[in-house]
Amino acid sequence: MLVSADSHVVEPPAVFRDYLDAEWRDQAPRLAPDHAGGERYVLPGTTRSIGLGLAGSAGTPGKELRESGTAFADIRPGAWQPGPRLEDQDADGVAAEVLYPTVGLFLLRHINRAYSAACMAAYNTWLAEFCAKAPDRLIGCGATAVTSPDSAVRDLRSIRGKGLKGALLPLEPAEGFYADERFDALWAAACDLALPITFHALPPDRRAPAAGPGAAVILPLWDAQELLTGLVFGGVLHRWPALRIVFAEFDAGWVPHLVQRLDHYFHRHHRWLKLDGRIHRPPSEYIARAVHFTFQDDPTALRLALHSQTNLLWASDFPHAESTWPASRSLASAGSELLPARLYDEFFSTRARSLYGI
Repeated sequence: MLVSADSHVVEPPAVFRDYLDAEWRDQAPRLAPDHAGGERYVLPGTTRSIGLGLAGSAGTPGKELRESGTAFADIRPGAWQPGPRLEDQDADGVAAEVLYPTVGLFLLRHINRAYSAACMAAYNTWLAEFCAKAPDRLIGCGATAVTSPDSAVRDLRSIRGKGLKGALLPLEPAEGFYADERFDALWAAACDLALPITFHALPPDRRAPAAGPGAAVILPLWDAQELLTGLVFGGVLHRWPALRIVFAEFDAGWVPHLVQRLDHYFHRHHRWLKLDGRIHRPPSEYIARAVHFTFQDDPTALRLALHSQTNLLWASDFPHAESTWPASRSLASAGSELLPARLYDEFFSTRARSLYGI
């Protein structure tokens, strides 16, 4: 059976209406009508809103996809109810899923990090209750807004205490950079608690320099490359060898090329980049030991994995528009034709089981 290392819930309004601390409840994310007869999530404090059409459209043909015109009641119940979710897993041949938010991905980039932190705390409480209905199949990753290193450590302890199996972080902390040594307390806590840390592709908050509305699709890859380079050259993976990092929904065909370039700069430009004392081995060794990358339908990553040390984790992305549901079994079968049996089992099941203790 398959294990998806990156799937999602679509948070019902009750997550924020009922679980948010009282001081923030009047600013809870809420549903509002859209111009096409559906609903959108409105996020107070920002001009951004979230159409539900792409959030719960797994299995919809591409020509029928639309961002607007979908109400929450139109989304598959498995997006937010445990019982129907297990039925959706069975229909797709999936034994378990690692779960991330939908609305929460937008909230992680909210300009008010205190508000973001309150929403993430509410989400974590609800998610823990959701996953408790089938803890061997619904594998929750809690989230922290990383308002400070100390607050992030407290959040990780709370996440582990709720029985969640991983921690989702924003791509940037509220202040500074993750490579700063003042964040070592965060990495130490992740190691002590045996919590894999995930950086998930987030909705872009900057404009692509290229023209045209489609240019934004490449921005998440740049985010991932910049962040991974910082974690390596900043010495985070050197200082914390037990740390495990997951890059989710960035795909992975680009990884071997980036790793090759990082190794080149390590060997050729080590001195002027002032890497002495920060990293002692080629970047490829740190990444092969500590970093995992999810993929959905990425044959390039599968082919390159035969000649690289890329740690791949298959993901269905259910119930989002990118999801492979309900055809995940046929996609996995195609993967078995590209990979030896050992790597196939690792990428589609056993590596995720080991990482999250499934």
